Amino acid sequence: MRSQGVASATDLRTWRVTAAPLRTCVLAGLLLAAAFGVAEVTARLPAVRQALLAPSVGSASRRFELQLETLDRYVDSTGGIDCLALGNSATLMGVDPEALGRGYRINGVHGPRCFNFGIGGLSASAAGELAPVLIDLYRPALVVYVVSARDVAQDVRGPVLAETPWVAYRRGVFSVDGWLVDHSAALRYFLLYRQWLDPVRWRAASAAPGTTNAGFFATRGGRQSPALWQRTRRQLSDLAGRSPAAAELEGFANVLASGGETAQIVVVEAPLHPKVRAWLGQHADSYDEILAQLREIARRRGVAFWPAPDDAIIPADGWLDFVHLNARGAASFSEWLGDEIATAAGAGELAPPDAPRHRD
Repeated sequence: MRSQGVASATDLRTWRVTAAPLRTCVLAGLLLAAAFGVAEVTARLPAVRQALLAPSVGSASRRFELQLETLDRYVDSTGGIDCLALGNSATLMGVDPEALGRGYRINGVHGPRCFNFGIGGLSASAAGELAPVLIDLYRPALVVYVVSARDVAQDVRGPVLAETPWVAYRRGVFSVDGWLVDHSAALRYFLLYRQWLDPVRWRAASAAPGTTNAGFFATRGGRQSPALWQRTRRQLSDLAGRSPAAAELEGFANVLASGGETAQIVVVEAPLHPKVRAWLGQHADSYDEILAQLREIARRRGVAFWPAPDDAIIPADGWLDFVHLNARGAASFSEWLGDEIATAAGAGELAPPDAPRHRD
């Protein structure tokens, strides 16, 4: 009997030793869940969001993340967007949504709610990944895709947005990482602020957007020095010797197909500096051939392709360099673009992007 009592006590002690760590693990899990819940609720508070930097979705392109957060805030303040300008740095610096609204004249003096989603280095393949995501999330009635031959003439695939788990998730490729980023505001801020440990990455991550609330990056002045022209001409020479890359042409076609029943797509050729236009006319027939190829793709898909405006539209002092417009040039180009959209809508070629419509 005595030995049995000892055995029973031993068994009891063993049970107690085993249960304590289990309770500790459960309690720790509950505390972590509670902490995460508090962090998630806090990260979604408007006051907190205004005080923090633009969160990260795990992309290698900080400009993409900055534009995404700026667009979210724009939609919060306006209730949505009617049109979206998409393209590379020529779009980012060249499309002023406020000026576009001034040029648009159909329903009174207020133009459609437009946002500039330009990203430096955005090639056609990257745009083909991005356009369906933005259309699905923000439901613009019109997407204006500003392109040049540079977007398809070299297979740069940059920024490599397709490899961002969140972008892939929004495109229908499931991953745990993509799902978590899509559903957790706290995780987005964690992805941003962990870069604080890397001074080089943090310098870029903590930089101010530098854009208007509608995504436009305004620049002042201009410089067309001989040295800059030599560098630009070398870049044009490299471009002239290349054929369109298959991946970029596919990306261009993907942009045109991304509207579906939700958004109208219009392609607009980016403005060309007169000196660049003259040089291309003498040395690079391939540039026009590439544009002709893009026009044919657009024609087959029933998408309008508008040529660049005449040189007279952009004032001589409207250029930042030989590729990008400054704020003065952007205003002229954007007013012209707004007028083109209004004219097409008035002719029945486009549905007015600011017309009342049902939003899902």
